Amino acid sequence: MSADFPFTMKDIAYLLNLRIRHKNAVCLDVNCPFCGETKGKMNLNLKKNVFKCNRCGETGGMLALYGKVYQVDNQTAYKEIMAALGESRQLPVQGMKPKAAEADETEIINAPAASAEIKDKTYTMLFSMLCLSDTHRKNLLQRGFTEEQLEENGYRSTPPFGYRKLTKRLLDAGCTVEGVPGFFQDRDGEWTIHFHPKSSGFMIPVRNIEGQIAAVQIRLDRPYEGRKYMWLSSINYHRGASSGSPVHLAGKPGDKTVFVTEGPLKGDIAHALSGRTFACVPGVNQYANLQSFLQEMKRLGTEYIFEAYDMDKMLNTECRGDYDGQCMQCPNYHRNKMNIFCDKKKVKRENIQRGCRKLSEICHELHLPGKSLTWDLDGEGEWEGNLKGVDDYLLDLRNKENCKQKNENRGD
Repeated sequence: MSADFPFTMKDIAYLLNLRIRHKNAVCLDVNCPFCGETKGKMNLNLKKNVFKCNRCGETGGMLALYGKVYQVDNQTAYKEIMAALGESRQLPVQGMKPKAAEADETEIINAPAASAEIKDKTYTMLFSMLCLSDTHRKNLLQRGFTEEQLEENGYRSTPPFGYRKLTKRLLDAGCTVEGVPGFFQDRDGEWTIHFHPKSSGFMIPVRNIEGQIAAVQIRLDRPYEGRKYMWLSSINYHRGASSGSPVHLAGKPGDKTVFVTEGPLKGDIAHALSGRTFACVPGVNQYANLQSFLQEMKRLGTEYIFEAYDMDKMLNTECRGDYDGQCMQCPNYHRNKMNIFCDKKKVKRENIQRGCRKLSEICHELHLPGKSLTWDLDGEGEWEGNLKGVDDYLLDLRNKENCKQKNENRGD
């Protein structure tokens, strides 16, 4: 016999005093109590009553969230939650189901996910209707692209207005928008697309192994609350859809050697600078789709994997008062920092290394040999702090080569 939980994920967030960064009727984005991040990377799903941190990978249900924070088992967690909320029910033995969402909240009905073919057709048409601003073009050229590569990759600037009209043009062109992440029905029942002032930036097509656009990521003009990128998604809107966390391919499907890094844009830049193939996860601990991706790449011919995550994985965790703008608030800031370690740096390093270990486990399961790449190391084998990503490293190599050639041409 099943029974309902007499509390919701909102209650757990309240009891744990979690800092809410973003909220809507479907979910809460909060600071993670496990890895200590402060940008709202942990998502609390209010419909399913589950949580997941997109930085450290912790996941589970309501009891797991409470239990992991206070280091107690599920039965103890339940009793403590009930006591804290002033309830006295006993823990049901089997088949517990979360209490339904509050009646005063408007239920959001999402559309079934569109097929890969439909998403690709709609996104391709959308990109053909937009342009790349001069500011964004200059920014991308400075990152290492050529004009030809920009055109081939298809980056576009987000439109400042006319979202309904743009969506109508897509519909009139025979495209399907229902189930395509980013599109939804507004209060008037009209289809539109989820752009807004905060999402101003340039759009990055995220492509699957077949080269189809599976999702769109936006590099923001004005990062806010620590976010430089956001997905074009409409999961929190009527008849909207989630972007998911697809792996992006920059290069050749089934290439013999594949480099795995973080972020579609980073992979595009690294591919443009090196000609090598990059598999790009949304984040080092967002690997839900990575195993199936690499399995398909192996089937197509991939034989070796290089891990090329950011050099934060070798971050020196010594306290130097230089980690972020909050260092001045740290009690260690005005002390002699010798032999004092920064907790935030330790968490950052461990998070990247956790992603490295997970990639290694996946490769081991798939019988794909590989190794980890490092660069910009000091004499102690730790990151020197200059070239963070593999794209930074490759761009630095190209700039040095160009400088060398210029000196040789001048006869220096």
